[in-house]
Amino acid sequence: MHDKMMWFNEKIPYIFHANIVEWDMAKASLSVCERFGLLDSKEIARMKALPKLEREVAMGMHQRGNKEFSNQLLSGIREIRRKFLEANELDESNVLSLHNDAIIFNSRKRIISEIDGIKFHHDNTWDAYIRYDRAEIFYKVDELGNGSLDFKNVGKDKVQEHTFGLNRYMTKVIGYIENYDKDVLKYMRKFQQQYLQDKLPEYYYSSFAKIGDFKTTNFELFALMANIVIREVNSWK
Repeated sequence: MHDKMMWFNEKIPYIFHANIVEWDMAKASLSVCERFGLLDSKEIARMKALPKLEREVAMGMHQRGNKEFSNQLLSGIREIRRKFLEANELDESNVLSLHNDAIIFNSRKRIISEIDGIKFHHDNTWDAYIRYDRAEIFYKVDELGNGSLDFKNVGKDKVQEHTFGLNRYMTKVIGYIENYDKDVLKYMRKFQQQYLQDKLPEYYYSSFAKIGDFKTTNFELFALMANIVIREVNSWK
């Protein structure tokens, strides 16, 4: 997994009742350039003074104009990320995915957050996770007990399109699982029956996270959710 910029753990396609966290490298490209001497000190200082968006554009220009620099930068990011993983005893037993300079994993341990002078920041915490192809679905509960979803590798337009449709469905299903509530079986059975009979509002029938036929593409998602629910319910004592 260390040689990949983006990586998904095939051994953990879903997890519940967890403490899933996201940590990412602060100012990753610039920090790595400074650590490995990939840019001179004047250029580092100039870029540090830039607003975030301008800094990202400037770094992109460096990469486009110099393939060797780009390869060294990516190698440096992977190296620092590897050291972070090893320092915190993170491996395929608890890492869910890697996203360039960001790491998503399940752990309740105290995290060593500085590696070779480069800081990592804690960005998010979630309670449950499901991966649907390359789409990652994260579930959390707020202080009032309300569940909500976050997504990675799903376009913002798709997320918005399904706010009152499949997002609500998945939130409810995962909430049942998190509460060890066997009523999830009744809920899914009724939902899928209504879906097949075209009794739900139209916004439920747009494909989620994939390009495909109106309505039918979502059968893959429903099959995935059904298999997960059956396994989880059967594991409860």
